[in-house]
Amino acid sequence: MTVYFYGRNSDSESFERGSSIETQISKCKSYANIKDLKIDVEITEQVSGTVNFERRLKGSELMSSLKRGDHIICSHLDRFSRNTLNLLTLVEKFKRQKVNLHFVDVGGEVTGTDAMGSVFLKLLSVFAEFYAKQVSEKTKATKQRMVKENKFTGGFRPKFGYDVDDNGYLVPCEKEQSIIRLMKILRKKGNSYKKISEIVTKSTRKKFAQSWVFNILKREGSVPPNDEVLRHNISNIELQPNISDV
Repeated sequence: MTVYFYGRNSDSESFERGSSIETQISKCKSYANIKDLKIDVEITEQVSGTVNFERRLKGSELMSSLKRGDHIICSHLDRFSRNTLNLLTLVEKFKRQKVNLHFVDVGGEVTGTDAMGSVFLKLLSVFAEFYAKQVSEKTKATKQRMVKENKFTGGFRPKFGYDVDDNGYLVPCEKEQSIIRLMKILRKKGNSYKKISEIVTKSTRKKFAQSWVFNILKREGSVPPNDEVLRHNISNIELQPNISDV
């Protein structure tokens, strides 16, 4: 059995002075004495608490060294991890490995089967769910804002008809916009989505599924103002097999 102390500080200046780490070690040694444990290995590092524990240099080394029955003592929850989801995952993993994780500020072991460990795990699960919902809502709000600002919201490529400029804004791609305008005109003439799919696929030599045509037209809305000009230029699209190479 090995008892590890884990200390962390995200501020490089404080880490180099050692003041914060010394306080963490002192608290953990006092706690270890109360629990009849003796710290064998002291592990410290300077890294942000938002970085997942197993992705930290020292954290990764510690994870690979752990054996059944080992103990990890940490002074505070936020010294170990500021990511609630990551912490919950680690607690569950340590429970399966029979590794004992202690937090001095919580008051004891959080991976045990006693009331303390059970309550801690339930509370952690609640906070993890709350955190996940917050992240989801924030992500959704950010995407909505980006859509309003006409910015690219991510993915394999921007939506059909647009490119992305150096500032992340969507800008019309004329080659693809001409195909969208054609779709609109054909739809206004009364063509079905299936017929539009066949015509555009034939004219561009690129497969346009019926569902894709439907989604593009639904997204883009009404026929453009220059409809009459396009009607004049494309009077019989079936006879123009190569209107655009895409």
